[in-house]
Amino acid sequence: MRFILIVIIFFFTFTVTAQKALQDSAAVQQRSFAAPSINSYKNDKDFQYEKETIEQPSLWDRFWQWFWNWIDDIMSTEAGRVTLKIVYWALAIGAVGFFIFKARRMNRMALFEATAANNTGYLVEDENIHGISFETAIQQALQDGNYRLALRFMYLQSLKILADKNLIAWMPNKTNTDYLRELRTTNFQKPFRAVTNIFERAWYGNLAVTETDFELVREEFLKFQNQLSKK
Repeated sequence: MRFILIVIIFFFTFTVTAQKALQDSAAVQQRSFAAPSINSYKNDKDFQYEKETIEQPSLWDRFWQWFWNWIDDIMSTEAGRVTLKIVYWALAIGAVGFFIFKARRMNRMALFEATAANNTGYLVEDENIHGISFETAIQQALQDGNYRLALRFMYLQSLKILADKNLIAWMPNKTNTDYLRELRTTNFQKPFRAVTNIFERAWYGNLAVTETDFELVREEFLKFQNQLSKK
């Protein structure tokens, strides 16, 4: 009987507590967020976690996109493919021709340098103009077919005449610009500048000088030297 009485009391107590709990839950106050607060959080970049950045192509990127689309349009036709093959062949032939031209020119200039070093007896970068027999040196260079070296000797000969006339103070370490500066108060600066330009283009520009080229520029040097002889 005691056990049954305890069970009945426990059951009655549990029922009352449950009803009270249900009654208390009905008193819960429902709360909500204010609309301005929600909008404020939405506009705050610190809370925009899933923002996707879309990069716009630059003007340079759009140009190349147009260019390659244009190439694709050309390549989609038979005429376009044939034209492109012709362009490729033309570029290849041009590249080979340029290489052959440069190679032949380099070999020719190497031959001239060997002639200058071995057949004249002078070091062409360190001459003493007062120790050269110019007529002999020029004739030897012409016989060897080294017109570029003959042109250099004619230029050095002009420097010797200027030094002999006391128009310049020749020294081995001076430049052509130094001599032009020394002639600025004379009537010889302009003609000397002309022959200097001819010499520098041929010698320092590594240009190949033919016999015809030499005969043409030789007239300029002789004209300048004749002017000096009249002083």
